[in-house]
Amino acid sequence: MSCPHIAGAAALLRAIHPTWSSAAIRSALVTTAGILNNMGKPITDASGKEANPFLFGSGHFRPSKAADPGLVYDASYEDYLLHLCSIGYNLKNLTRNNSCPKNLPPPHNLNYPSVAIPKLNGTVVVKRIVTHVGSSRSIYFSSVKPPVGISVTISPPILYFNQYGEKKSFTIRVQAESTEGVGENAKNKYRFGWYIWRDSNGTHSVRSPIAVAFS
Repeated sequence: MSCPHIAGAAALLRAIHPTWSSAAIRSALVTTAGILNNMGKPITDASGKEANPFLFGSGHFRPSKAADPGLVYDASYEDYLLHLCSIGYNLKNLTRNNSCPKNLPPPHNLNYPSVAIPKLNGTVVVKRIVTHVGSSRSIYFSSVKPPVGISVTISPPILYFNQYGEKKSFTIRVQAESTEGVGENAKNKYRFGWYIWRDSNGTHSVRSPIAVAFS
């Protein structure tokens, strides 16, 4: 049932924001979702155990909050073509008018409202761009809950916006620190966290899930 519910919410957002791209609408739904159930407790799986983002995604979507997300992660058709190239697809099999360039961005740099690194070995720097869709002037502060054994640093940690539609870029530095406390078979097993952009007046909280596995 999640598919028709999300499709309906996306249609509502399209009616409210007719100029938004599909990527912006998805971003609004993802970054405003809640990670607690309707009893205020962590979301569980079918057996009653605490679930992870691979089971519940970004969480319970909240359409009223998604209508005013504050910031969105936008991406174009060309961005997705480059992403397909970066993960090994041949565009000649998908479209007649495009071919993959020689210099490709890493797959994790698709401007998606979450971060996934399947084989972390050392340090990875992820690039993101947010578009301001809130009030004319806003200040956003970053905070992080890193996955166990991993450090996550946002730079710059503060973003200043002066007008609607303004874009700001930032980086997410993800570094392996320790496999202690995550079991003997830490490699290739994902652990989860998130980072959040919150505005200074407490109106918007833009949360992005993080999923990382050591190589």
